[in-house]
Amino acid sequence: MASVTRAVFGELPSGGGTVEKFQLQSDLLRVDIISWGCTITALEVKDRQGRASDVVLGFAELEGEVAPVQGTAFDLRKPVELGKHLQDFHLNGFDHNFCLKGSKEKHFCARVHHAASGRVLEVYTTQPGVQFYTGNFLDGTLKGKNGAVYPKHSGFCLETQNWPDAVNQPRFPPVLLRPGEEYDHTTWFKFSVA
Repeated sequence: MASVTRAVFGELPSGGGTVEKFQLQSDLLRVDIISWGCTITALEVKDRQGRASDVVLGFAELEGEVAPVQGTAFDLRKPVELGKHLQDFHLNGFDHNFCLKGSKEKHFCARVHHAASGRVLEVYTTQPGVQFYTGNFLDGTLKGKNGAVYPKHSGFCLETQNWPDAVNQPRFPPVLLRPGEEYDHTTWFKFSVA
């Protein structure tokens, strides 16, 4: 059974308006989304034991170039243990757009498996890219929900998007929305337990 509830989340400063919180809940997950920027503030999914935990935190910045990943630290086409991968390649983390095989239809984007809990996240999208960020600037000073402390690389983001600087690069997938055109992209997050 699925349900949707709506409540006032807060007021924007200087009479900017009301921010609402929408909560979508089912037997599999619960997600809280606020109307300010359509921001997901909480996402609870179950682990192997059926315990639900919130898995949301993250940041985003856009910049980069198109380059092949084969044989580089950016080759994440096969599963890697992320912490070990960062150490093996002496990386400070990821904050990069990954170019997906272009299609305006639903296509696979990413799969993440958390071995300790058994949680699996699969991402599908109609977007041509995904920004992958690994919490590079978290330093333990940020306090989260229930007093959680977020040290470096304690979270990650998978943010589907067009390619950065696409407006200035004619060989990139088109990004301009012209009068009369409709912006229509969808991202799907599929949660399961392995």
